[in-house]
Amino acid sequence: MHIPFVWLTFIAFAFMFAIFGVASPKIQEKFSLSFDYRSRSLMTAREREFFTLLRKALPGVHVFPQVAMSAVIDSDSKGYAVRNRFDRKVFDYVVCSESCDLLYVIELDDRSHLSESARKRDAVKNEICALAGVQLLRYPSVKVDCATLQADFEKARLLKERVVSATA
Repeated sequence: MHIPFVWLTFIAFAFMFAIFGVASPKIQEKFSLSFDYRSRSLMTAREREFFTLLRKALPGVHVFPQVAMSAVIDSDSKGYAVRNRFDRKVFDYVVCSESCDLLYVIELDDRSHLSESARKRDAVKNEICALAGVQLLRYPSVKVDCATLQADFEKARLLKERVVSATA
């Protein structure tokens, strides 16, 4: 009676060895660390230019570039379907107070945002931000003067203060 158990155990080990020990090159490649990895720049030249402008226009606040949406937005919904709508998306910039409280996010739009697919992606980002209560400011160009950035910051800060005091 122990023989079938021994054979089943042997077959199970043989099966595991076949999958993990002598896997096909395609499967081995999938789990290999020998891919051609390389570092890349965090921002494009245009994004760096705008980042420098933001830091100049908004001293005393923190501006973080290339922040995952999932770092500032979450969902109480069960399952991954809702989170999958935003977990691989990135904000160009996140603007926070001195104490690192989120004030608003910025998207730097350019010609690449004119396509139909880009507009759909932007609409999803707009919708998610609105539902989460996150202010999203969009700038069509890096050619924004400091006074405009400062005025937009003040409007966003005042709106945030009103929202916080209304919920307190």
